[in-house]
Amino acid sequence: MTVFDGHAMRDDIVSSILDGEADLETSKYLDRLVELSLLEEAEHQFLLDPFDRSVALVFQLFQSSDLDPWDVNLSTFIEMFNQRIEEAENIDLPTCGRLVRMAWCILRGQAVTLLDRQQRAFEEEEEETWEFDGGWEADFDDADYNFSVGVLSGAADETLPQMFEGRIHRDESRPVTLGELLMGLQDAGRLAAEQRLREEIAKEMRDAHERARDRFSGSLHIEDLEGDLQRTWESLKSRSDTGDPVSLKLLVEDLTSKSIEDGMPLEEAEAEAQVAALISALFLTNRGFVDLKQKSGRNGEITLKDLWDEEDDFATLSLRLNPKPKIPEVAEVV
Repeated sequence: MTVFDGHAMRDDIVSSILDGEADLETSKYLDRLVELSLLEEAEHQFLLDPFDRSVALVFQLFQSSDLDPWDVNLSTFIEMFNQRIEEAENIDLPTCGRLVRMAWCILRGQAVTLLDRQQRAFEEEEEETWEFDGGWEADFDDADYNFSVGVLSGAADETLPQMFEGRIHRDESRPVTLGELLMGLQDAGRLAAEQRLREEIAKEMRDAHERARDRFSGSLHIEDLEGDLQRTWESLKSRSDTGDPVSLKLLVEDLTSKSIEDGMPLEEAEAEAQVAALISALFLTNRGFVDLKQKSGRNGEITLKDLWDEEDDFATLSLRLNPKPKIPEVAEVV
């Protein structure tokens, strides 16, 4: 039995993206999915293809802050999305951009919680303690321990001949020979060596975790969407004095140069500029700043055209195109 209408949405797509849930009817998100699918103003209602509608439905659901974005399997989405692009005869670029933007929001939500999840994992590992379940050796008191240390260190060599004459008796009826005692001391030494080895391994693991945390925190990218949008838009303005479309590659070059000036390595700057420019282009198009087009053919050139030649201030234009909602004032009660 299917949950959604096969002509409008596909159950297999929804269940695959929801981290591969086998039965959508028993999913903990079923009620929310059904409720969201019936909303006329939901974003997936503006899409036509069942694949696009199914993906958009899941991505919309996890825009809620009370849901764990890690329940969305973005790897599965990428595989299915690439397959659809390869098999499609005509690619709907605006729809693809919409899905990429929504996937980026899910990825950003996962990245925000990643450091906290890793920190909790480190803390759980550090809290683990090794519990030593000793044998009869652990039943001795301090005096017995000091005696053993004296024997091993040689401090009791002068008194040992008198102490070990004949047999040594414990409280029990069975006598203990000197050989049995020495074997017990050897076992105690072996256990102590194992304990020291465990402590050294634990220390090495803690040091490795500290180095990993330092390396991870040093390479963590600080997410600044509005800053990326402004830098991309300003680069577009500087490149299009006459209002002509500008290639996305030129904007990538500008962002790369700015990152290098800020001290970022070349390889990292190029990779970050490519992602930032593409994401910014999609968001700027969605917000009405620019017009995005792609030439026909495989790997066709992507160009952006500024729609507001007379505007030079990004903040002013942002408020004009996307005004902040006004909070109604509460009348003072006399």
